[in-house]
Amino acid sequence: MIDRLLAWFDDFVAGCAMAEPADAARLELKRRHCRLVMDEAREQALELNLSPRLVRLATVAGLVHDTGRFPQYRRYRTFRDADSANHAVLGAIALARHHGLADLPARDRRLVRLAVIAHNRRTIPLTVVSGGDAEALALVRIVRDADKLDIARIMLEHFKAPSDKDDVVFLGLPDIPDRYNPDFLVDIEAGRIGNYAAMGTTNDFALLLLSWINDMAFPRTRRLFFERGHVRDLFAVLPGLPALHAFKDRYHDRFGPSAPAA
Repeated sequence: MIDRLLAWFDDFVAGCAMAEPADAARLELKRRHCRLVMDEAREQALELNLSPRLVRLATVAGLVHDTGRFPQYRRYRTFRDADSANHAVLGAIALARHHGLADLPARDRRLVRLAVIAHNRRTIPLTVVSGGDAEALALVRIVRDADKLDIARIMLEHFKAPSDKDDVVFLGLPDIPDRYNPDFLVDIEAGRIGNYAAMGTTNDFALLLLSWINDMAFPRTRRLFFERGHVRDLFAVLPGLPALHAFKDRYHDRFGPSAPAA
């Protein structure tokens, strides 16, 4: 079943192909992201000792979670939902219209669609958290955590790139070396995740990514966030200002591997 879905996914992506090299590169970035989130989601489900069925559904949901990015970019030339359309909704529509989940029973299709719809929400909808459906909540959490880990990888690759920052990947944010929004520090220390709408510079994007630790559902995700160097590298791209140095120490004290268990 996974092999058939992979073939469907590759055909779907090919149907959104664009000739301009910059456009093709951005679509390839998202294609690879989907494949890597699929792998991350599967590994998380296995670590949780979920049933073979739920491991399979986590794998499926990881692959298709960003299906909407391809029609979004082809139509609007942006990955910024506020300037185009909610890519999670576009993904759910595409999966239904193009029969991407046709091999799944109705219950499992609903679970995967829910994981797609909820993956880009700032927080998990209360209807999922308190709805009493443990399978739905597990899948949503798995996909959201897997997505965060790979987005951090993508953004750090672009932060470190020797060329100018890709305006599409950075959602049109300007690169102003010493400017950042201190509200992100407040949010992180209050246990909240940052607000996309509050981003004014690429530094704010780095702080937003650091804030995601407050929304990571599983110890594995938080551990890998540090072990893979994402936290270290995100702080490295921020300006060397005293307030940010002090914040880095507090961040490590609160969230680092040696921090007391919450």
